[in-house]
Amino acid sequence: MIFFLTILFISGLLYIMYIENFRKGLSRIKNDFFGVCKDNLPKVTIVIPARNEEKSISAAINSVLNQNYPDNLFDIIAVNDRSSDSTGSIMDNLSKIYHNLNIIHITEVSNNISPKKNAIMTAVRTTENEIIITTDGDCLHDKNWLRSMISPLLNSNENIGIVAGLTVFEKKYEDFFESLWQNMQNIDYISHSLIAAGSIGNGRAFTANGSNLLIKKSLYRKEANNFKTELASGDDFFIIQSAQESNYRLRFVFNRESIVKSAPVDGLQGLIEQRSRWASKASYSTDFVLYFAVNTFVFYLGLLTAFFLMIFNFIPAWIFTILFLMKFIPETIFLAYGFGKFGLDFKLRYYLLLQIFHIPFNLFVAVKGKYFGFEWKGVKYRL
Repeated sequence: MIFFLTILFISGLLYIMYIENFRKGLSRIKNDFFGVCKDNLPKVTIVIPARNEEKSISAAINSVLNQNYPDNLFDIIAVNDRSSDSTGSIMDNLSKIYHNLNIIHITEVSNNISPKKNAIMTAVRTTENEIIITTDGDCLHDKNWLRSMISPLLNSNENIGIVAGLTVFEKKYEDFFESLWQNMQNIDYISHSLIAAGSIGNGRAFTANGSNLLIKKSLYRKEANNFKTELASGDDFFIIQSAQESNYRLRFVFNRESIVKSAPVDGLQGLIEQRSRWASKASYSTDFVLYFAVNTFVFYLGLLTAFFLMIFNFIPAWIFTILFLMKFIPETIFLAYGFGKFGLDFKLRYYLLLQIFHIPFNLFVAVKGKYFGFEWKGVKYRL
């Protein structure tokens, strides 16, 4: 028992150090948004891969088309990835109206590449623009989103290869139960982006969200062999790590205009499959990310074990309380700071309720994603 508690305590200390490191990284992120009057704006291509997004694709494309950015300096490539609904026809109808909207229809995909990565890479190969921004077919954007995303490139002479932004969930909830779990999910979802932002603030690659991500085309070309195209997840996860290995600089955009609004998954099963997909790529990451993931798994598993040991009177309650506070306090400080920095509402009541489910849920999806696979866009995957 002493050995177990010692390992758990050491793991907890490491976890505190990681979370504090991410918080310090967040504090280093500065707002370098130029506003709307900057000249010498670069040409940009926005890539929108979509599969069966008939309910949202029109609004997503229009929110990008309505950017406060010269029409002749940006174009959109919307990729219809084997949709079985009216997504493709909606895209085609919009392309007849807007000259800078181009449509690619994908009817089949090789087993050697994941569908979304194939959609992105197909679009990237068709453009001559060096600056590529990816988003999703269920996202909405501020009118100054595009200017916000390119602002770090205009404010630096460094070799910036990646600019990442924050994505948040927005949806009208149908009932109390949906409101409950969706608000908890949103807090957990944003926490992933805040960790990514903190890492980038420290000059270290961790991950990014492909729904709000700028990548240089030269990086796509240079790192194509390291893109791990066979994996169904991680097009954003792997390329940001490859960027750092190739000595590109990374930036995370900190301003309200850069925040993208996305629709959350519809049900609990969808949430489980989504998080299992995310967890499935952890073992392919860089050492820093892998060490954090392994230590977090060990710490969470130890806390869950300690809880049951307390229930059956093998350890006193005060020991478990101290161990749990080693998770709760640094996480609360980190999230409260991050939500405040981005001007987001940190809903404490949902956060406190989330603590009941956070540990068992994350342990479950980690095991499921790694060993039992997941379902994504109607297709089952297993590593």
